[in-house]
Amino acid sequence: MSEKSPCADRRLAKVGSVEQLCMAQRVQVTDGRGNGARQIYVANGKLNFVLSESNALDILRLWHEGTNVGFVSKNGLYTAPADFLGAFPAGMLYTCGLDAIGGVEGHAIHGRIHSIPAQILELSAGENGVKIVAEVRDTALFGQNMVLTRTVSTAAGSDEVKIEDRLANHAFRDEKYCMLYHVNVGYPIVDAGARIVGKFMESRPRTPWAKHEMAKMLRVEPPKDNAEETCYFHMTKDGKMSVENPRLGKRFTVASSLRKFVQWKSRASGDFVVGLEPCTCWLDGELEYSVLKPGESVSHTLVLKTENI
Repeated sequence: MSEKSPCADRRLAKVGSVEQLCMAQRVQVTDGRGNGARQIYVANGKLNFVLSESNALDILRLWHEGTNVGFVSKNGLYTAPADFLGAFPAGMLYTCGLDAIGGVEGHAIHGRIHSIPAQILELSAGENGVKIVAEVRDTALFGQNMVLTRTVSTAAGSDEVKIEDRLANHAFRDEKYCMLYHVNVGYPIVDAGARIVGKFMESRPRTPWAKHEMAKMLRVEPPKDNAEETCYFHMTKDGKMSVENPRLGKRFTVASSLRKFVQWKSRASGDFVVGLEPCTCWLDGELEYSVLKPGESVSHTLVLKTENI
């Protein structure tokens, strides 16, 4: 049987290069606080996003039809060693774990996985979309040998980015782990009048201040100088949460194979953000590690969708 000729796709008659339809380009930052960072720029005709090879193939930036979707902290991209608050870039996706999520004594805040560079195994971009496969190895002498294989893909002209993670224990002993997908939504989708949407079986505040503000849990209010953040624990029915902005006419949705979500909301001026964070367990005193036996693996899926409403 003969292979189908590329000329059979008549879209290709309309372009000089397939990069007009989809592209993925590897680059390196050469100055500033992000000097040396390796990144991949991706475009599919509707979405543009930036992946960090230097940081577990997390998503640094995302735009939908030219509109910014993610939250970028005032730190921006910062490759020098620093404390968490001084270095946290936020970004569209910041993966937390495997040793800790939140604050755990003896561990970096939100764990070490984000700080581990990814090794690219496959990168393809064509008229039908982009697919990138990478391996992130969390290892230690006389310790763990956990391998995260991450696949990031998007179809041509799609509103969605799909992240498929397979975490495998390559050690000869049981290994515990926890994961949280820190998805951060920013202005202009996060703005006064926007709302947080989900189907919740249970919702609980993380702090006394969050409990005080619980009636406003799903509202987005205008920025307020030095406002205290709020966090809530949601058990969703379907593994989905959204931020909708009727005035802007856009909805951003996280769809996950995990049904537990942490909701982070900051009204603070300059730190104005909503986090929708699928996780394997809750934070603080409720943190419960999962365990993989030697040779076992577990898979998680995350779909980030931005659409016009």
